Amino acid sequence: MYILSAATLGPGQDTASADRRALTEDAIPLDLQALLKTFTEQDLRRAGHFAELAVAGSQLCISRLKQPLNQDTAVYFSTGLGEVQKTVALFQQVMDEDTGLVSPYSFVNSVSSTAGFYVAKAAGLKSRNLTVCQEEFSFETALKLAQTDLENNEVDFAMAGGADECSHPRAEHMHRIQLEDSQPMGEGGGWLCLGKASRHAIGEVLMVMEITGDTPAAWLTAVEGILSPWLKKGHKTYLLPGFRLEEANINNLLNRLPEMELKDYLDYCGCFHTAAAFGLASVFDETRKLKFRSSERPRSLEQGGGVYFHINRNTYGRTMIVGVHAFPW
Repeated sequence: MYILSAATLGPGQDTASADRRALTEDAIPLDLQALLKTFTEQDLRRAGHFAELAVAGSQLCISRLKQPLNQDTAVYFSTGLGEVQKTVALFQQVMDEDTGLVSPYSFVNSVSSTAGFYVAKAAGLKSRNLTVCQEEFSFETALKLAQTDLENNEVDFAMAGGADECSHPRAEHMHRIQLEDSQPMGEGGGWLCLGKASRHAIGEVLMVMEITGDTPAAWLTAVEGILSPWLKKGHKTYLLPGFRLEEANINNLLNRLPEMELKDYLDYCGCFHTAAAFGLASVFDETRKLKFRSSERPRSLEQGGGVYFHINRNTYGRTMIVGVHAFPW
């Protein structure tokens, strides 16, 4: 499964690594109307902030393609919390006796799958459209579904992405996602445009898999067994730790595999359920500029490039690993 383009959208409306600044406090939702106007002429004023995050990220990803987007591209959109702000507003309208009837747009936009509709509408897509919600593993699950459908020839192209919004005050938002005091809440997302052919590819998805390990030692052995073969291929290998991966897990893994370099992307996007989409797409912030001749295939793993492994756990102790290869310049 090849990656044809990638894009990230951070809490500061940053879309490239050079524009990012490390968060020193909780992210503040920003107005995305100006950014959206650079991608689409469609009126999204009635859409909520959550849908705007999804559309802005997907449109940025599409704009980086080296070929026109196929209208039969499928959408696999993921979110952990869905439409928070519009849902809260809807309940406030329902519970307030003086408000009167609920706005139809408030009701429609409170449905989280509406964001996937807006993504497809803005891009003119007519294929399948799925919204996946699996808390910490929302993006990993959506990516696995896209991989399965591509491998089974159910679709030829896929947009796999994720987005989540934060809400204030922090104490209220913590009812929706469990974070430590030291973890700033974030928002944003990321998108990967995927295909079965290597032409114009900037990278490749190597794996999307779940591992088991009942004890810390068993967990470490299982992860090492998956990552070690890639470290022997002679290219740089990086660890992207998810926000549920404990510091002890990270340190033990790096001690066991000292050749691996740490890339802590969470400093720039904060913590949210689909932060994995941001982390994995951010790998291609620079490599997206790479251009291949139409007749040239991307270089193989043995010729260099970076391999990135995103590892995260959920509150039930499950672990998901996503491996991607960013093709060399």
